[in-house]
Amino acid sequence: MSNEEKLSYVRNQMKMAPFQRTAKAIIASIPVTLIEHLSSEQLVVVADALHAAHEAGKAKVEEEILAEGAIYSPKHERMLEIEVPHA
Repeated sequence: MSNEEKLSYVRNQMKMAPFQRTAKAIIASIPVTLIEHLSSEQLVVVADALHAAHEAGKAKVEEEILAEGAIYSPKHERMLEIEVPHA
């Protein structure tokens, strides 16, 4: 199976398949060496793992922002306070 065929399979089978821009970005981050040496099914696992790692990182950053009550803005070159709703 060619690399193109493998990636087409991955694009259609990964959890983010309905979100084509996200799927494309995830697939673009898979090293060519893995594409050449792994099966299509294994590449789906890799793609889903990359997405899960990204989501976990985003959740951690959001948690830290809420704990700090502020976020750094490169555009403004300072911390911007945010209002955190109390549960």
